[in-house]
Amino acid sequence: MADTAQKLIALAATIVENVLSDGGDSKSNPKMGARNQVYYASINGECPKSLVPMLTAMVSGALKSKKTLIKCAKDDGLFDLRESALPDGCPALSDGLTLNGQIRRPNAELLVVLYEVLLGSRRVRGTSPIVKLVKSRKASLQKTLARRRQSGEEKQHVERIKMPRFVRINHIKTSNSEVSSHFERELRLKFQGKPDSSTATGLSGVPKGKYTIDPVLPDIFILPAGTNLHTDKMVDDGALVLQDRSSCLTAIALDPPPDAICIDTCASPGNKTLHMASLMMKNKSKPLGKITAFERDPTRLGTLSRRIGEQGASSFVEARGGDFMDADVSEGGEFNDVTHVLVDPSCSGSGLAADSATGSALASEYDQPSVNSGTLAVVGGGASDSQKVSNLAKAQVEILLHAMRLPNLQVVAYSTCSVFREENEDVVLEVLRRQSRFRCARAIPSWPHRGLDNVPEFAAISPLVCRATYEKDGTNGFFVARFERITGELEVGARSSTTSSKSVKKSKNKNRKRDAYELSTSSTTALTPPPKKVKKDPCAQFTKRGFCKFGPKCRFSHETSSAATYKDDVDDLMEEWNIINEMG
Repeated sequence: MADTAQKLIALAATIVENVLSDGGDSKSNPKMGARNQVYYASINGECPKSLVPMLTAMVSGALKSKKTLIKCAKDDGLFDLRESALPDGCPALSDGLTLNGQIRRPNAELLVVLYEVLLGSRRVRGTSPIVKLVKSRKASLQKTLARRRQSGEEKQHVERIKMPRFVRINHIKTSNSEVSSHFERELRLKFQGKPDSSTATGLSGVPKGKYTIDPVLPDIFILPAGTNLHTDKMVDDGALVLQDRSSCLTAIALDPPPDAICIDTCASPGNKTLHMASLMMKNKSKPLGKITAFERDPTRLGTLSRRIGEQGASSFVEARGGDFMDADVSEGGEFNDVTHVLVDPSCSGSGLAADSATGSALASEYDQPSVNSGTLAVVGGGASDSQKVSNLAKAQVEILLHAMRLPNLQVVAYSTCSVFREENEDVVLEVLRRQSRFRCARAIPSWPHRGLDNVPEFAAISPLVCRATYEKDGTNGFFVARFERITGELEVGARSSTTSSKSVKKSKNKNRKRDAYELSTSSTTALTPPPKKVKKDPCAQFTKRGFCKFGPKCRFSHETSSAATYKDDVDDLMEEWNIINEMG
């Protein structure tokens, strides 16, 4: 048992060290985040699947409670011990503070073991010298934490947030009815009814022995918090996918039809790629379209390829090594036929504070990067949080603009697991400012939580984009936007391409329906152009709803008090607001 515990501590310490030592350029060479490292450790066999929840807790807790752990160890005199007082083989301990002008990182293994003693399991397991040292001072360290809490120097104990277990169906391999039977037969769970879609209470309150389905998102099952499915046979077979609720928003917002030609620009580990594949194969016996999934890291590319095979998507999903920014997006190029693109680029990860360790504060969707105390606070490298987020935002804009150069592209879905406006609404406005072929469309109309509603410059796009938070949606912080090609703006050269005319026609029809819907729901003032020759009688539908599905062809009058215009007020907002200066 002690040897197994020590291996787990060592693996957790390695991941923590990787995160703390990330001093690279987050824009050009971002390192793998803690969650992804834990994920890869599980699928590559470094960590038994049954211990993945424990590894996740240790890594997340050590990183997000770093300051508290160091302060308790410092107050307890741990860093003042002479070498002779340390166990044999124990390395020199650092509090991570500045010494002679240099910032020293705290020992990663020490952080992991301190977390287990003070905030985690409260048990000391392992065999290393650091474990022996902390074990010998366990009582003293715990008293130090209690004293700091009593004096107000540390926040009082807060129970760790436990989100439900979300499970997505892979329609390539199974169906809703088969999954329900599996839950009831193998896991002895009973269906408790569909929760209320207007609140997250029904999601977080799934009791033990029950399961339910997502009230908004299709094909998502919700199980009690803590349900361990890492050894479940349907999960091992790729028929079920363990995926956070918010992470499922992107592919649903893209909504690719069965014959779509798709690209996932930043694919690994592949959950969103394979969610697209599942949606395209729903109710279909064979694939009609194609997905190209880009991944530039060789290790992650191998994992992505293996997962594509495990989930039965090899016949129409290709893992492509390389950077999407180097892809030929010109007319007549390799990707001339692409109709749908998913962009889920590197981001700050500030929304992931929703599954924070004990005592950590949640990141707010109104937080600014410079004052946020969540995920970014543990990233080293010397640059300010604001600068890191600004660099990430600029890279996100460039990926979107590069994708929008594809000659036959119809729809782009953009997402981040960030709560910062700079990576979300600001990116949307910057993309709209720098190109005129695509507009922001309403993503997932049934999703109740929209964009920031108290920022004047976001008035036009706020009703169109989606946000998610733990408080409102029972999931991690997330953002999704959908861009659609403006009807009639397809370049002449693209008309002669070999893209499926059926797919393009479907996309155009969807665009027209969304146009009508958005005119009635968003805060824009764009109006339908007046008909040429019509009856004097007013159109009842236009009078009541502000739009008419027949548009200029309507035989009744579309009278309005103001002159009709094609110009959207987003144009005015962006002329008044200097986005370039805002983004640094």
